[in-house]
Amino acid sequence: HSLCGPALLVPGLGKCGTNALANYLALHPRVRLTNQSEVLFDPRDANATELVVRHNPGVTPGSGLAWIVKHPGLENRHASVLARRLRRAYPSASVALALCDPVQRAFRFFIYFLEYELRRHGARSTFTRFAQVTLKRRYNTTVEGLFSSVVALRTDCVRSAAARSLAAALRADGYSIPPNWLLEDAWDPAGHGVCDPIVAKDSRLDRWIEDWVDAGYVVNQSLGVVFMESWARDGEPMVRRLLRVMRLPEEEYPWGVAAARFSQRVYDSEARRRYFKKGAPDLDVSVPLMRRQCGALQDLL
Repeated sequence: HSLCGPALLVPGLGKCGTNALANYLALHPRVRLTNQSEVLFDPRDANATELVVRHNPGVTPGSGLAWIVKHPGLENRHASVLARRLRRAYPSASVALALCDPVQRAFRFFIYFLEYELRRHGARSTFTRFAQVTLKRRYNTTVEGLFSSVVALRTDCVRSAAARSLAAALRADGYSIPPNWLLEDAWDPAGHGVCDPIVAKDSRLDRWIEDWVDAGYVVNQSLGVVFMESWARDGEPMVRRLLRVMRLPEEEYPWGVAAARFSQRVYDSEARRRYFKKGAPDLDVSVPLMRRQCGALQDLL
């Protein structure tokens, strides 16, 4: 029998709630998700026909259903090139972009990679032991303090002598945070004031969205944009916009159930629950960046 292509493609951003976006939309009785949480849908990696055959969750013509495919790792592809490839391979599909505060996103990735590294070492150290024993007792700092030292937002991306000493001591003890958070000047070898590549990239999210628009996607018609920090306040209007982008009836969505979930975050580990919920340090430093970004994004959206 015939199979339908995806109705919505979600290429990022990682750690900006792409899972939440998909799960909120999946509350709609006509929406289906792929069995695999993340599927590479760039035509460069997978032929469109093969992808549909392998990952379509039973959506056929006339069923009235729509399905979503996501892979936040695609944010690392050149947006304008990726957008044009997707337009050719999936001409009827829309795109949803999940955005969030750049410093929060960098901090979430920091926790994610630190947790991954500790888990990779197995019994050597749990996240709680690393935070309470290694950092607090041996190095007299915290997880948030380590992040502030490494990223150095408050000192224009120049690590202090104490920060350099802390990173060197952790390296000497065999610790690393992939891909290279503890390496000296790894983020900014030329001294251009780029504290972290995530923060640097996120400082031009307006340009990222413009690349999708330039490729032929139309905001609120074939391109939807949501903001992770706005789910609790603006969850309903964001979902309504996405349902219109997907051409699904809004009246069938369980708005009462969703309203409670928009403000209820789910974390898949204790470390993420504790630190993601608490949030990143040094957020006040990102205020000018976010004000500029919000102005530019509002003009686009």
